Amino acid sequence: MSVVVIVRFPSDDPSKAVEWARAHADVPEEITAHAKTLGQIGHRILIGEKELVVIDEWPNEESFNTFFSGAPRMGEFLSGAGLSSAPVVSVLQAVDAPGTFWT
Repeated sequence: MSVVVIVRFPSDDPSKAVEWARAHADVPEEITAHAKTLGQIGHRILIGEKELVVIDEWPNEESFNTFFSGAPRMGEFLSGAGLSSAPVVSVLQAVDAPGTFWT
């Protein structure tokens, strides 16, 4: 089974991070294209009151680690989006259980 990775970035104003990403769409699009070459299955961004949360699905933890440690333009994205604090990363094993679905 795949893994689900949850990355939580502290942010005083996560909506500004989203605004930056929209204004510089080439940066996150290039990052996503690179992630797909490494096997990324899904990607979602959410915002809370004081955090930006990324939820990804990957074939395995190693694929995610390869991506996260060397994605081109990731530094540019994090800096531009104002995400300067270290994120909290959780890697969870997906399980096949009754009633489960993911689209």
